[in-house]
Amino acid sequence: MNFEDRVKKAVQEMMLLGYNPKAFMSMTFKYGTVDAVKLLINSSKVTEGFEKLWELRRLDLSMENIIQEAEWKDLFSDDDREKAKKRLLEYGFEVKK
Repeated sequence: MNFEDRVKKAVQEMMLLGYNPKAFMSMTFKYGTVDAVKLLINSSKVTEGFEKLWELRRLDLSMENIIQEAEWKDLFSDDDREKAKKRLLEYGFEVKK
């Protein structure tokens, strides 16, 4: 499975929960999946999508969590992963190694 497929799988799960991440999907079409995720992670503002996943208690589906997976280490910098991890921890989500 490549990163795009991993993200699509997460999006499908989000939709099953009743959340359609339209803005994120639009960003992936405009910038590509990896660059869209980097933009989200490096934004100083928490996205509505992240907050929605928090409300649903499904931050495991967030891009911040997905980029922590070892398979994607080469796609994201240590700084990207650290920013994402910090955001997850701020919302009370324990990042698994």
